[in-house]
Amino acid sequence: MTHPYIRFRIRLARHAVAQLAARLRSSAEIVMLVLGPAFIGLVAFAALPAMLAAAEPLPLALPLLCLHGIAMSVPVALLRSRVVPAHVRAWLYSLPVPPGLLLRASAAVATLLTAPLALAYAASLAIWLYQRPGWLAPPQAVTGTVLSFLLTWTCATFLLLRGAGLPQRERRAPLEAAAGTHPPASRTGWLTLWHRLFWLPLWRRNAAGARQCVLLAATAAAAALWMTGPQALPRAFVAVLTSVLLVLLAHEADQALRAQLARVRVLAAGWPVDVGALARRARAMALLAMTPAPAVLTGVGAAAHAWHGTAGHLYLALAWGMPPVLMLTPPFTARGRMALVAFAIMLLCATGSKLWD
Repeated sequence: MTHPYIRFRIRLARHAVAQLAARLRSSAEIVMLVLGPAFIGLVAFAALPAMLAAAEPLPLALPLLCLHGIAMSVPVALLRSRVVPAHVRAWLYSLPVPPGLLLRASAAVATLLTAPLALAYAASLAIWLYQRPGWLAPPQAVTGTVLSFLLTWTCATFLLLRGAGLPQRERRAPLEAAAGTHPPASRTGWLTLWHRLFWLPLWRRNAAGARQCVLLAATAAAAALWMTGPQALPRAFVAVLTSVLLVLLAHEADQALRAQLARVRVLAAGWPVDVGALARRARAMALLAMTPAPAVLTGVGAAAHAWHGTAGHLYLALAWGMPPVLMLTPPFTARGRMALVAFAIMLLCATGSKLWD
């Protein structure tokens, strides 16, 4: 019989996943409508890095598989604050939960969160084992994928164990909590205000800053893989992946900025600060923070001689012009906003898939 504490932790995780799914439902509908058959290609790509790593000699394959397994646990790190919210975590600290029970509960929640990844790996393995390309060694491919998944599950268990079982140092209250009684001085520079009102809340309030860093790194890595990857790698699928990540990076930064702006406008109503000018500068700083992704894409593409012809010039213009468009366009409605995001993904995917033709 399952312990009540384990049932509670699993129910808490299911509630968090359901909340996240409800939030992303409209986005998923539009993205699925736009991507269509390309989604099958993305599923087939799920286990490809682990299979390619397993095909290398053992001294190189093991580090690559370890890096892949650790990297795939990053989404669990980003979801940890939702799976074990702060107010629930503070209550759990006072419970007399034995370490063994805490470990079993964390392992059960990690199994729940990594189950979709296991299904994606299984589908990807089935597709590649059916096609049997020349570079594929079936025993090594299956073993490497299983090893990578087990490492991801272990890292997820450790992250959830740290999040639910070990008390953390109390953080200083966010600046906006005391905003009504301690308004900023009029001589404070805009850069200091931006740092306190926009940069720090990305890391103190939620995982928005971490999500944007992960998206930025993933976009740069996908762009490098697209331009310099092996010949066996399907370039059209990596082009779709790079395009989707590039748009999601701009969309995530825009959503975080608009949410923080809504809070700042209320709190700064009585401050001697030009909130409109501060908002424009915050948008400029957000755009500046996103430039490494298209810059890496431009650099590796130039080294691979990809930016020639109409498709190359158009994709490069879209890659640099799409973030300002998303950041400066009014939000309209939620579905209208997602339609604009889907349209940007469709344009980039259609152009990028023709780049190497």
